[in-house]
Amino acid sequence: MAHETDNAPQTIQLSATEHSRNVATNLSVTARKLRFSTSRRSQLFRAVGLRPRPMQQIIGRAILVSTFLLLVVPNVISIFYFTVLASDQYQSETRFTVRSSTPALGGNQLTKVTGLPAAQIVQDTLIVTNFIKSKDMVAALKDKLDLQKIYGNDSIDRLARLKRDTSSEKLLDYWESMVSVKIDANSGIVTVRVRAFSAADAQKVLQQVVAASESVVNDVNNRVWRDVIATAQANMDNAKDQLQKARDRLLAARNQTGVLSVEGSSTVLTNLISSVQKERIDLQQKYDALLGTVSRDAPQMRVLKREIDSKQTQLDQLNSQIAGQNNSEKNLADVSVDMSQRELEQNLAEQQFAISMKTLEQVQFVSKQQLLYLDTFLAPDLPDEAEYPQRMLWIALVFGASLLIWGAAFGILINIKNRFA
Repeated sequence: MAHETDNAPQTIQLSATEHSRNVATNLSVTARKLRFSTSRRSQLFRAVGLRPRPMQQIIGRAILVSTFLLLVVPNVISIFYFTVLASDQYQSETRFTVRSSTPALGGNQLTKVTGLPAAQIVQDTLIVTNFIKSKDMVAALKDKLDLQKIYGNDSIDRLARLKRDTSSEKLLDYWESMVSVKIDANSGIVTVRVRAFSAADAQKVLQQVVAASESVVNDVNNRVWRDVIATAQANMDNAKDQLQKARDRLLAARNQTGVLSVEGSSTVLTNLISSVQKERIDLQQKYDALLGTVSRDAPQMRVLKREIDSKQTQLDQLNSQIAGQNNSEKNLADVSVDMSQRELEQNLAEQQFAISMKTLEQVQFVSKQQLLYLDTFLAPDLPDEAEYPQRMLWIALVFGASLLIWGAAFGILINIKNRFA
């Protein structure tokens, strides 16, 4: 019994030793598996006896793909393009203003004649600036320059060059991307910048832009003067017609009344009245002198009496011709009112005709000069170095944008992963 009791602890001790040996062997095998396994998470899980869920595997792959597509690829492409492929772009600049010239007419008179206030100058400035970025400007440049050679050369990188056989709308979009126009609201100064892929081309294109803009200003100037001259000519023709009508009415009134001049007729009548009045007075004095010695019924006294009465009748007729109540015939007073009205109409018509003729002569004289002109005080310059593309700025912008997009996508994927954890 004592022997069996002694063997029991030895058996327990042997079982514990074997168990420890088995555990050590299993740990050794597991460690060897971990040491020789790859870094892939699924193999690591499989090595330790764990296996990730399928959704977690998908999200893990999506994180790797999004990092590659949204962060790595855009930045590699932008760095490669802006450091190796992107062509240098040179920028030429000019500055000008649209001014008005009034050498022969004052400002107020010019406004009355042409209707060209200061607001019109601002409008013409806007016309020029809008023309610079229009299809008409592109057409004007195509007549003077080979735009395909300047902007579509094979030496220019594909992203920046002008495509061959492009439509007019695409060409206008490309031109708008190569030109910039800025107006200073306080001074009215217009700043125009044009880019090209060589310094000489940038200057040459901008010179043609200025020339075409000057042509537009000249066309506006010519249209203004054509309208002004036509208006002045029409005003003069109308004044001439009104003068002719006034003269015809005055002539008809003179023919109808037989009075060439109220003043002249009045003078003649006054002289006649004075003469007849003097003769009547002389006859009356003679009659009165003979009345004391000769009877009233004497033949000579009757003759004197008839002459006195005749002179009195003549005086009454002459006075009635100057002014009177006789409604059957117009007296000189009535004729004077009518003639004065006709003469006043003629005088006003003559003054209006003289003013219209003077205005037309002034407009024709001033129209030979420039009413509006493009004052280029800073000629298109020849740039010394390329200002575009701004390589570091674009690389930084691409990096920032890609980082934001990748961060948003990464956050969404992590959130989904946590939901399935």
